[in-house]
Amino acid sequence: MKEGSRANALLVELLLVIFFFMISAAILVQVFANARLKSRTAKATNASMLEAQNIAEDLYAADDPETVLNEYGFLAKDRELVLEKDGYMLKVTLREEETDSGILRTYDVSGIEGEKTLLTLPSTRYIPKEVSP
Repeated sequence: MKEGSRANALLVELLLVIFFFMISAAILVQVFANARLKSRTAKATNASMLEAQNIAEDLYAADDPETVLNEYGFLAKDRELVLEKDGYMLKVTLREEETDSGILRTYDVSGIEGEKTLLTLPSTRYIPKEVSP
């Protein structure tokens, strides 16, 4: 009877070790899945930030911003210009404020992943009116 209880104890210990490794593997799979998701989000944020900075600088320097946005491949949707990229979307909205001395144009360049806005960069340019002597 002593031999049978030793075999049972060994079997119980072996089952506990297997159970421990199964739980550890499940936890590691979750950790690696979360790390991969955060890596994708960071990659999309970084790429959209670089692209948004380039677009904002080009819009500031351009005499004809509509041409610049068309060259990038933006499409008009609901009074906004949208560009789909890998894993993120860039959206440009225009705000204009007209004063007596000129026009203040502000382009907001936003990087969006899914439903989450990653960043928004404004690009503002003042266009003075021509003054007659």
